[in-house]
Amino acid sequence: MSFDVVFTHSARSAAADHGDLPSLEERTRDEIADLPGEGLEELEKHFFHSFALDDGTEFICSLTADGAVRVDACANEDAREAA
Repeated sequence: MSFDVVFTHSARSAAADHGDLPSLEERTRDEIADLPGEGLEELEKHFFHSFALDDGTEFICSLTADGAVRVDACANEDAREAA
């Protein structure tokens, strides 16, 4: 399965805070590959797929019109409260 991964600004920022972008891209590809059947088709059926890092930072993957996977980061409330 071959697809491009596109990161939003918030996903890039989260990757910088928690490691690096190549690791996040690899995790994204693994998450999509682990979806039932053909991962991209499953992502299209369900509109999005989410996963979280060990620290609770959540990422949402969605399929773009050109078949790429867009990755966006959600705010980590616990991390914001601790700051």
